[in-house]
Amino acid sequence: MTVLLADDVVPQPWANGAGRTRELLTGGTPWRWRLSLAELDTDAPFSALPGVRRWFALVEGGPVELVFGGRVERLHAGEAPIEFDGGDAPHCRVAAPARALNLMLRGARGGLALAPMAAAQRGCYEPGTRTLHWDTNDADASGVWIAVHDGDTR
Repeated sequence: MTVLLADDVVPQPWANGAGRTRELLTGGTPWRWRLSLAELDTDAPFSALPGVRRWFALVEGGPVELVFGGRVERLHAGEAPIEFDGGDAPHCRVAAPARALNLMLRGARGGLALAPMAAAQRGCYEPGTRTLHWDTNDADASGVWIAVHDGDTR
């Protein structure tokens, strides 16, 4: 088990410089998959990432809207992630500061889902803990757990 405190990860600028993210995990060089926590403080365009499948889940704050041309996806913290083509860089409209998990896959299989922890699993963690279980066929990422406490993501 690996415990990673989000605020211990130094924020990096987005590829287009319009925002910041904390890269939590990556696989391969160059990466085939990447998991990051984006800090959404102001309206900004996402970076275009052709050839990348993206999953985006608001985990704190918001809501936010992702605008894909004429289509708008409104997201609230805790809702199911949305999946989209990284080449279709949406514009992000931020109603209130927020953080979002981003899973990006380039030629790798996987996905991102949010689900409540089972009662038996809750006994392993402190109250208020949010835990991400990353499981993939990639040997270097299989079975990685990231425990994120409420105070760790602010």
